[in-house]
Amino acid sequence: MTDFTIETGEAEAAKFHAAFAAGFAANNHAETMAGMFAEKIDVEWSDGFAGDKTPSEVFEQFAKSWGFMVSNFLWSPDTIVDTSNDKIIMFGRLIINIDGKLGSPNLIDNKLSFVLKYDSAGKICQWTGYWDNTYAPMLEALGKVSAALEAAK
Repeated sequence: MTDFTIETGEAEAAKFHAAFAAGFAANNHAETMAGMFAEKIDVEWSDGFAGDKTPSEVFEQFAKSWGFMVSNFLWSPDTIVDTSNDKIIMFGRLIINIDGKLGSPNLIDNKLSFVLKYDSAGKICQWTGYWDNTYAPMLEALGKVSAALEAAK
């Protein structure tokens, strides 16, 4: 991005947040976030998903994990725009409904932080995600929903 300002960074953060949140209901992040990413993304998430990935690889992984397990994503993050390094940092308390799209709610309250780096073309080239991946209520909900999905086969 040629001119990474506070204003452009905040606009990009709002665009990312809206597109990301919109993808949970139908597990279609590849569609809601189309065009936002560079050809390769350096990914590092707290759940162990990491490395240089294509957007397709990121969304394939997401579709069979968080996108599949979570039907609702409520997050109103604080945002820092790092104009010197073309980065956006979003962080705050998150509430997600882990239900595997089965309709039995498991509301989880956890904290989440994303660090997004943008390349000179204005595309996301780095996506780092931090959360407590061993948070007991979240693990319990994932276990309960996994068991329900297995029983529904």
